[in-house]
Amino acid sequence: MKVKGYKMSGDISLACPTLAKMLLHAARYPQLAVSGVVLAQARGGDNPSNTITLIDAVPLFHLQLSLAPMLEVALTQIEQRYKSEGLVIAGYYQANEHIRDNVPDFVALKIAEKIAENNSDACLIMVDNKRLCLNLQSAPVIVSQLTSEGKWKSKEKASVHIEAGTLEVISQLLQRKVQHDVNDFDNHLDDLTCDWSNPHINKLLTTLAAAAQD
Repeated sequence: MKVKGYKMSGDISLACPTLAKMLLHAARYPQLAVSGVVLAQARGGDNPSNTITLIDAVPLFHLQLSLAPMLEVALTQIEQRYKSEGLVIAGYYQANEHIRDNVPDFVALKIAEKIAENNSDACLIMVDNKRLCLNLQSAPVIVSQLTSEGKWKSKEKASVHIEAGTLEVISQLLQRKVQHDVNDFDNHLDDLTCDWSNPHINKLLTTLAAAAQD
């Protein structure tokens, strides 16, 4: 797929809630593939910044990643919920079922391309399962963007930035088994009281981040 106008942004920055929810989602269902989307501030035409900051993540599925009707419903609800905050869907993440498999499959590519149709800065993020552990030394993710030829290309490690203290905070969450408290859209469909925006995780992240700065 060759897409006119696509260009890779200079740098990608992952805020703590973004990386935390992706990794907690993957850790909650280690035997399954999981998916979700990431959010960023809507960019105005006069925005000179060449760095995309991924502010948050929304876990989507762990049962069946390719159900198009459910995906459409989920994306619509997410767009509506975060529109008032000036946030847009800026990418897709996936953790594959097998621990050594970090290559995007057909589902990941098609969903990421769909998101890229509305956001030329869109990212495709694959969780590197074999590097996901209780004491993180680096972010176990592979971040890609579309080139002008419409091919997904991995970003250089030097151009992917993690918010300071994020790895320590996520390691604490994993050690506390907080992953079992993460809700995705599948959980919400089973029980409407399960909030896929995970406000309880946001609150805990704020508390831990503040403690880390003391």
